[in-house]
Amino acid sequence: MASNTKDLKRRIRSIKNTLQVTKALELISSVKMRKAVENTTKSRAFSNEIWRLISFLYPADSSVSNKLPALFRAPAKGKGELLLLIASDKGLAGSYNSNILRYARSYARENKEVEFDIITVGKRAKKIKQLASNVNILSSFTYSGEEYDFFQSSPITKQIISYFESGKYRKVSLVFTDFVNTLRQTVKHQQILPITKEASGQEEKTQEVEQAVTSNDQLLQQYIFEPNKYALLHTLGLLAVRAQIYQAMLEASASEHAARMVAMKNATENGNQLVTDLTFAFNQVRQGAITQEIAEISAGRIALSGQ
Repeated sequence: MASNTKDLKRRIRSIKNTLQVTKALELISSVKMRKAVENTTKSRAFSNEIWRLISFLYPADSSVSNKLPALFRAPAKGKGELLLLIASDKGLAGSYNSNILRYARSYARENKEVEFDIITVGKRAKKIKQLASNVNILSSFTYSGEEYDFFQSSPITKQIISYFESGKYRKVSLVFTDFVNTLRQTVKHQQILPITKEASGQEEKTQEVEQAVTSNDQLLQQYIFEPNKYALLHTLGLLAVRAQIYQAMLEASASEHAARMVAMKNATENGNQLVTDLTFAFNQVRQGAITQEIAEISAGRIALSGQ
């Protein structure tokens, strides 16, 4: 009986110590999530403005597509696909990492005839090599700090553009977790190269975009481009790729902190419930022990008085 109470005390004390950690992680993740969401929201305006300019310059006539910069044209001989897979460096984030890895594995298995090369961001993303046989990890990047900045996306962007311009890949895509709200984050698969009309927004059937497309030629006549508008389109294309990668990294960061905050909140609630249950069991055991001791004392007294 004594050993049972000692074991229960030890378990209760151990869980309470763990609860201090989970509660602290919940509060820290909450602060980081708010900052990450703020950065994500601010970055969207910059990205949208780049796409607006690309949409403005994108030629409406498909016959001039051969004049477009290389980033806007699919390589003739490209067969493989390059994926940028973004996960986290750390765990304790619920199903955040497992969801992104499950999607990447499923996508690779559905396209067995395609050879996938992957650039990973985050230590946990490297596990994709163990889950799918037709993938090859080209390079890996990790966090250089607690949060991403625009300059961190620069080496990744340069590497991706270099691989795409080599002509080996028919397309380059991002696989990351898109932040919707605190309780919902979804895996998103987004093509970034070649840059298409769909990506630039010209295929959206909104009145504003349709009017912009029909008046593009007239508006462009009012401007002089040096050396030409396709050179400007190339520069904007580079910025667009970098902005998309940076935006995906921010979305993934916000999603990670939100997932960790929710996971730690659930762990804290479950831990508190477990402490309540163990405390109840401890009180029952202790009450049983006291009752047994009283019964033994009473029985001894009766035995002595009978003599």
